[in-house]
Amino acid sequence: MNRILLLFLALLTAAPAAGRPAAGKQEKLIQEVLRLEAKYGGHLGFMAKNLKTGETIGYNAAERFPTASVIKLPVLATFFQLADDKKIDPSELLTLTRADMKPGFGILQHLAEGDRITLLDAVKLMITQSDNTATNLVLDRLAPTHPERLALVNEFVAQKGLKNTRILNRLFSFDTKQRTPEAIRYGVGVSTPEDMVALLEALYSKTLVSPSSCDAIMGILKNQSYREMIPRYLPEEECQYLEIGNKTGSVNETKVDVALILSDKIDLALAVFVDKQPDHRGDIENRGILLGAMVARAAWNHFTGSTGYQERKVPLHNVDWNSYPDGRWGIYRSDAAPFPHRQRKKGFKASDGTLYPYHPHYDDNSIVVVVPNTFQETGDGTNVIVHFHGEMDDNMATLETGQMPQALSEQKINAILVLPQGPYRARDSFGGKMTDEGGLKRLIEDMLATMKSEKIIKTDRLNKLIISAQGFGYYAAASAVKRGGEESHITSLFLWDALYGNPEVFRNWLVKGNGMLHAAYTSNLGKEHVRFEQTISGDAKKRLRFVAATVDRGKLIPSYFQSWLKDLGPEWKNER
Repeated sequence: MNRILLLFLALLTAAPAAGRPAAGKQEKLIQEVLRLEAKYGGHLGFMAKNLKTGETIGYNAAERFPTASVIKLPVLATFFQLADDKKIDPSELLTLTRADMKPGFGILQHLAEGDRITLLDAVKLMITQSDNTATNLVLDRLAPTHPERLALVNEFVAQKGLKNTRILNRLFSFDTKQRTPEAIRYGVGVSTPEDMVALLEALYSKTLVSPSSCDAIMGILKNQSYREMIPRYLPEEECQYLEIGNKTGSVNETKVDVALILSDKIDLALAVFVDKQPDHRGDIENRGILLGAMVARAAWNHFTGSTGYQERKVPLHNVDWNSYPDGRWGIYRSDAAPFPHRQRKKGFKASDGTLYPYHPHYDDNSIVVVVPNTFQETGDGTNVIVHFHGEMDDNMATLETGQMPQALSEQKINAILVLPQGPYRARDSFGGKMTDEGGLKRLIEDMLATMKSEKIIKTDRLNKLIISAQGFGYYAAASAVKRGGEESHITSLFLWDALYGNPEVFRNWLVKGNGMLHAAYTSNLGKEHVRFEQTISGDAKKRLRFVAATVDRGKLIPSYFQSWLKDLGPEWKNER
């Protein structure tokens, strides 16, 4: 979504005219938020609401993000609803078992088997210490079975009007983790800034649960031990009183904080989500945490007329790994990624007149790698699949919706899947550094060197290679095939509604080589595919697999990727 549209949507979220500030003031805040996002890195979403006037402002406020431990806030509210309904007893004594005390953050894992605490104490530790052992103890008392517990929390938040908030699993419970796209992408939970603000507003108005339980929840939140994000730069010295009830979350490249802020200057509900944050340091100087703190202060300044905040600089780190039932995926940053590129330093104006600024559309140099459990380096090197996503998309969305990790595991594919970031959510086919001579070679060499340093592989040799592209990713794929520097390794091309241009490049590759070309297309590009097929004959015809799809464009990869992988030869499989 381009910046102009984001600004327009932010202005639409303002309160009715009586409490609405000048549009220029809201735009100024969004511009400041964009500056902070570009400065500190990562992908940001936030929403803030003045609970006295109703004024609301947000940025990517309806976008789904991983929650990390912030999902414990809906669990907390569900617990108190059950307590209000007399379906659970907060004073119940819990006896710790060995199964309860699996490793995780918190203090309960360090107690002895047989020690006892009350259920309410576990609830408090779940929030104030973000204790994962305590969280599982609480979850396990909500309903008889694991699916029922998750459903209970999800039904509660849905009844409260939270449209995109879901708990997806227990904490540190990989044996129950699902293979769904949501569970792989978001981990333990998913939500949006606007959902979290809605929950906080219901807590403020004492409609989330009973008034007495709302007071109890706020009391627990105010005892929060983790204050390094939203509360960090709020100017307590300027207030006669300032009370903050918040819940933080942090996992891998995700940093989250949601807070109810009560003061003599303003009563504010605020939610800040940071994802794809390349700083992996596990301390309070993490760039994502600093970004959240700065955005919180910017929002405070906007509503109160206060000014200023302290800025700090911290270094970046390397690969961030995330586990899923059939393997793991990681994200890192690289100078060999398609972007930034000199041709997009000033952004890009599409044919429809839409302007896509440099940030956030062309400054994301992230690369996602998926390593299924079926991967094993061969004596000849590593098999690799590189996929270039299409227009108005990004590599993390592809990871979620394409269901590519699941397909790799189902077909026992012995390869690493690489998802470089192209133009971020832009209607742009430019392939960045992939259009430069040898661009693909530099990308793969960098990826293999990174995997070697991460001890995924022992050598940095490339064996076999598949190039895959959807939609406007065709140009990066064509450039990779024509001048990427790894032409001799390419055994297959996978194209998903991607014959927008450069058909001669794909035709020459097919006719002059011995590889397979698979393509699935919708009616949108039906004529282009028919014309292409008519120009192919002889042996090349046998190596061409075109499918006139009966599914929507967004379903092409989930519908056909697995069957195409199934057709690969034994050199791509690991049947162990």
